Amino acid sequence: MGERGLMALRVGHRGAAGHVTGNTLASIAKAVALGVDFVEVDVRATRDGHPVVFHDRRVDGTTDGSGAVSELTVDEMRRLRTADGQSIPTLEDALACINNRVGLMLDIKSPGIAERVWAGVTGSAFVQPVIYASFLHAEMLAIKRLASGAHTMALLDNVPVRPTAFARDAEVTHVGLGLDCVSGEFVGALQRDGLRVFVYTVNEPWDIAWVRSLGVDGIVSDFPERIG
Repeated sequence: MGERGLMALRVGHRGAAGHVTGNTLASIAKAVALGVDFVEVDVRATRDGHPVVFHDRRVDGTTDGSGAVSELTVDEMRRLRTADGQSIPTLEDALACINNRVGLMLDIKSPGIAERVWAGVTGSAFVQPVIYASFLHAEMLAIKRLASGAHTMALLDNVPVRPTAFARDAEVTHVGLGLDCVSGEFVGALQRDGLRVFVYTVNEPWDIAWVRSLGVDGIVSDFPERIG
């Protein structure tokens, strides 16, 4: 990919969460306007099975509502507002907002919803690259059962004892590393095993420069314009 690190993909975390409330249509639109390669958002399922873009298990504190996302219907989620008055988008809303201008990274937060998320994407007109990511590695296996060629990412916030074997067991194509567990040795071992390595959430310019120097494949940031 040319000089190491110079071509790291730019991924907007929850859209462009350093500028606008994350996981909202305004944040997604901001990320697209900033020229990202991928928009990353979090996905959970409502009580009636609709994938919605939301990070936390509960809506308390980040919206004017209360309760777990899994206890609310999609209509109840739509009526919620963030502190700055924005609504909670569905996956369908997010796909329409991106409108095939950039790729999409979906962080699957709820267990057992891989098939619904997959159906939401493949049943839409979205044709840009999609990376399905999760800390719930069973969800990644479920995606692979639906489509062996899907791009899947195991998210890690610590270093497994046998990292490359762990990634192979999860059948992923990508690994997402938390900034605190990144090392040149770890990145190199994963890449030599044919995996693409992304690092999250990297906001400070010196951290961005450092992970770029390691030759990572992608950088996830609240301020994606800083990635260059």
